[in-house]
Amino acid sequence: MKKHLWKKAAAAGLSLSLALGAVPAPAYAAPLYRSALKEIQTAGCTALMVSGLTREIMMAASAAVSETDAGPGVEAESQSEEALPQEREVAESEVDAFFADSVLVGDSVMLGYRNYCMRSTDPFLKSLRFLASGSFSVHNALWPVNDKSVHPIYQGAQRPVWESISLMQANKVFLFFGLNDLNMGDDTCECYQQVVANIKQLSPNASIHIISMTYTLKGKGKGKLNNDNIRLFNSQMQQIAAENGWGFIDMATPLSDANGDLAAEYCSDNYVHQSRAAYQVWTNVLRQYAKDQLKYTPAPQTAEQAVQS
Repeated sequence: MKKHLWKKAAAAGLSLSLALGAVPAPAYAAPLYRSALKEIQTAGCTALMVSGLTREIMMAASAAVSETDAGPGVEAESQSEEALPQEREVAESEVDAFFADSVLVGDSVMLGYRNYCMRSTDPFLKSLRFLASGSFSVHNALWPVNDKSVHPIYQGAQRPVWESISLMQANKVFLFFGLNDLNMGDDTCECYQQVVANIKQLSPNASIHIISMTYTLKGKGKGKLNNDNIRLFNSQMQQIAAENGWGFIDMATPLSDANGDLAAEYCSDNYVHQSRAAYQVWTNVLRQYAKDQLKYTPAPQTAEQAVQS
């Protein structure tokens, strides 16, 4: 979704709804909802899902407009339903195909996921592509390549990730950063946005998907790297993603315990790095995310349908 489309939706209170998981739809907000809904519908269902906007939020916006325009009741509900794309079942093969042109970029936690996938016998996991390196961050991603840099290697050489992504012709870019950044300065969000800008400059058609920073084990944070700051950072990045039409994936919550820390069974080093069990969660979350992106899009044509068309 283009940036100006999301901003109109945000004006209607939708970005707050997304962040809180609640959907306020007061009738007095109908003019704002109407404007946002018109822009969203114009953008089409593919852009809609890339933004992370849910069917429930669309329902609330459409219902608020309908109640004002047509009065409350069954007629309004019918009008709101007709305005919405229909949800469908997504085949596992479609999820596999969703990631076929993707790349996952990040630090040592992402590197751990790459190693997990490489050791797997699952064809899907073995097919995933990565640009990951230990100690990698959005700060040092912006540094020049030299004998001390930690840029991921692609085709035998260190390169800025935006160059590697372009060479890979990746159309979906999943970014996981932050664990090495919070102690490097207070400009992590700005650096993150600059990395994305560099990616988009060379790969303008690539969609961006931010994976939230995951937590540390309870009490094991170091300096500014602590779970309170991680929660704040994730909230800020979720808002930035919404404003720019990027996807946002909450990987922190599924890996956390009841106290909001990295669960012990998902930690491999009594700090931040993760276990095989954690990476199974990663796989489940990523595949569910793909299904959520696809479930309002048209189903792919069968061979018979392709011939007929």
